[in-house]
Amino acid sequence: MLNTFHLRTFLAVVDAGSYSAAAEVLHMSQPAISQQIRALEEQLGEMRLFRRVGKKMVLTHAGEELLVSARELVQLATRAEQNMLALKGQVTGRVLLGCTSSSGERLLPRLLADFQPQFPGIMPELLIASADELLDALAERQLGLVLLEEQQRRRGLELTPLGSEVLVLLAPTGHALLKQEQVLPPSLRMQPLVLPRPGSPLRRTIEEGLRRRGVPATELRPVFETDSVAALLHAARAGLGLTFVPQSCAPPRSEGLGSVDLAGLPLQQEWFLGRLRERSLPRAVQTLYDYMLSPAARLILVRAGLHCGIGASR
Repeated sequence: MLNTFHLRTFLAVVDAGSYSAAAEVLHMSQPAISQQIRALEEQLGEMRLFRRVGKKMVLTHAGEELLVSARELVQLATRAEQNMLALKGQVTGRVLLGCTSSSGERLLPRLLADFQPQFPGIMPELLIASADELLDALAERQLGLVLLEEQQRRRGLELTPLGSEVLVLLAPTGHALLKQEQVLPPSLRMQPLVLPRPGSPLRRTIEEGLRRRGVPATELRPVFETDSVAALLHAARAGLGLTFVPQSCAPPRSEGLGSVDLAGLPLQQEWFLGRLRERSLPRAVQTLYDYMLSPAARLILVRAGLHCGIGASR
């Protein structure tokens, strides 16, 4: 019977890319990692699982064949351990969450600060990546939950609306547009803009919202593009251009930026909580999922500036 400790070590090497990196992750010595992999190879009939390519350890064909089963076996073992602890009233385990580089970086810590004291045995970890990378990782069960700003349609994916928030148009203190009571959207054709990268959910939301107000994307004048909301704010504060950010990210006016009153209905950023559509989730994942849809989480989101509809309560 395969040893789950050997399998966890095997997966750590796969994910980290080398014995030395896996040793740091597992707080073990590199010889101990080598010993664990060697023991697993012996148990599998002297099948080599890795080959060295430069400084990286790359899976052999046998290693690739083992990978999916190893993940499933480790997940089953972890779930069994957590279920046994749950019988004693304890919920434990790690939950890897994913979000894109937007206001999810601000929303999730606010929620987790309230969640963690209630469930100290659950250790959330946050991965920040593109929406496609997050969905791929979720499908491969490397992530437990994802926070997304855009409706997605993928087989096996279940998305629940959390709420929506206004996108605010920011300009550096003293900018001429801040002195106007209202600014018509066509005025943005003349303005340098600091925007999220093309193709990102936030960029699509901005472009579609402005298109509906008579300003097509071809008439915008981006001068700087980045996936980092923090970089957008710094660039706008430095005078590089105007920027749109979710309301939960907007700093106080005293921090060098002011909100431009753009005429018409405000642009809205939606938020969705995603998970795999399965009959049962690991208990730690299910616990965090239930909390994220709870009235307590909804109140935190409302205080952050979101409008939470029916889908955000449970």
